Amino acid sequence: MEKKFKNLLYLMLILSATLTLTGISYKAGVYGQSTSPVNNATQQHASHILDNLIISQHIPLTGQLAKGDYILLMDFTPFATSVQGHSHIAMKVPCNKDGTPKTTIVTGIAPNLKSLDVGKAINNGTLNGKSLDLSNEGTSCLYHAELPTGITDIALVNTSNDTLNFDLGGYSVTVTVHGSAMQHLAANMTG
Repeated sequence: MEKKFKNLLYLMLILSATLTLTGISYKAGVYGQSTSPVNNATQQHASHILDNLIISQHIPLTGQLAKGDYILLMDFTPFATSVQGHSHIAMKVPCNKDGTPKTTIVTGIAPNLKSLDVGKAINNGTLNGKSLDLSNEGTSCLYHAELPTGITDIALVNTSNDTLNFDLGGYSVTVTVHGSAMQHLAANMTG
């Protein structure tokens, strides 16, 4: 009986330490970002578990953005997107009457950035089985795109000829990133 009690106590101590370490690493994230370590199934070494990152962040857009100016949405250096098809961006932004966005998303490793094709405005949705228009061309439109692998920086650029006012319309961007520490990505690419 005493041996069972010691084993139970030992198990409780391990569980408590694990939860404490997980809580500490979770709270170590940058303000406004939710970070957590991920145990990647392809990971070979237990010591590399904390070299993985998952971020899912909703970013409300407020204020004004002058023509040609940009908002840096995320910089998650020393991590970079690493899992093909697992990093996405969705945004509700001002759009033209033809449904093209008045903004552009640029991604890469600063200062080397490229425009991201966010596709066409998403119009048809459903809510409780009823049709729901998700874009209002000429005012605001919804877009969704996959982020490329190997990037660390994401910015929103005003590509219109006007200053954009984000305070009128509930505009926002949501970014979900699966990443790995860049030194491990480079090692995997070369070895």
